[in-house]
Amino acid sequence: MPLKEFTFFLAKLSPLLLAIGIITGLFLYKKLNAVHKSIVYYFAIMLCVDLYSRYLAMYGNNQIVLLIYSLVELIGVTYFYNKFLLVKKHIITLIISLVAITYIGWELFSYLFLDSDVKNFQPYAKVADNFVVILLALTFLYEKMNSYKESKWDNFRLNIVVLVYFTLNTLIFLPFNFLVNEGSGIKFYFWGFNIVITLLFYVYLINEIWKNGRIRK
Repeated sequence: MPLKEFTFFLAKLSPLLLAIGIITGLFLYKKLNAVHKSIVYYFAIMLCVDLYSRYLAMYGNNQIVLLIYSLVELIGVTYFYNKFLLVKKHIITLIISLVAITYIGWELFSYLFLDSDVKNFQPYAKVADNFVVILLALTFLYEKMNSYKESKWDNFRLNIVVLVYFTLNTLIFLPFNFLVNEGSGIKFYFWGFNIVITLLFYVYLINEIWKNGRIRK
């Protein structure tokens, strides 16, 4: 199977895994803790964005979805970390998060009302989104390493997976404009890699939901 077709095939698995995650979460919902219930909500939001993106793609350009996705994801993950994972309120991290949210909001406004040319589309919204998520994950590690209590290292593995995934995802979205306009087919290696790590990320989260629901009987 050619690389382009294989990449498109992998992309079709994304909504399927998201749906599986939602169904699994709903099946075990009463047994899940607050953290894993939030992951179910994350799956639901990502599925809506994914389906909306595919809907727009049928009629042409769906680039605006990346801006909406980045904004929603950043707001959601910032709330998630500050609500469930971080013990203290870190003012600097909160300020950086608000600045990034404002910046992405500006990019969305600019695309809608100032310049929506596909060739000029070089958003750093996803990079800003990922940067803040990585910062939150590192803040979590900083807290845990300074607690000196193993009993408080809850959700450590989840945080590490989030850190690795968003770091790799950032490397993909830095040259976004090049990948969109590149015509030799190299871009499909990048998009294929990004889809693979995204699918693995979803599989991991589904497994976490399943384990949490089965343990908390």
